[in-house]
Amino acid sequence: MGVTIAKKPELDINGERWVEFAPGARLLVRSAADPLYRSHLAVLNRHIGLINNQCRVGSQNFSISSLPQVEFENGDDLYFELAAMHLVKNWDGVDVEGSPGSPAPYSTELCKKLFEQMPSAYLAALQAANDIAKRVEEQAKATVEKQ
Repeated sequence: MGVTIAKKPELDINGERWVEFAPGARLLVRSAADPLYRSHLAVLNRHIGLINNQCRVGSQNFSISSLPQVEFENGDDLYFELAAMHLVKNWDGVDVEGSPGSPAPYSTELCKKLFEQMPSAYLAALQAANDIAKRVEEQAKATVEKQ
């Protein structure tokens, strides 16, 4: 078999869903429709856009040799931190080096490190957060149509 069509996950409780990102490890993810997340994402995108504009990224005048001798932030790190702050609420099955087998308490900083070490966990969280937001929007639309 090449493709398995999965049924939709069970309804999200309080706009949250547990998502397994590795065997025995999962994240409690909330909706990407959260206003504070969306606001901070817009600010982050503007920040990266301004840096790109200053460096003439995407223009004919862009050249690596013309870049200032300044180290710019890694955009991935900023997105990882944003998701750890706003999209992931908790985790299960995660420990830290030095105390394997002992569950690590959730923190934004540890979650950011997890995403840096395992970008697939970030992608799983982002996909779930967007799916939750989409399903909430679909449910609201269906409710309006019934009235």
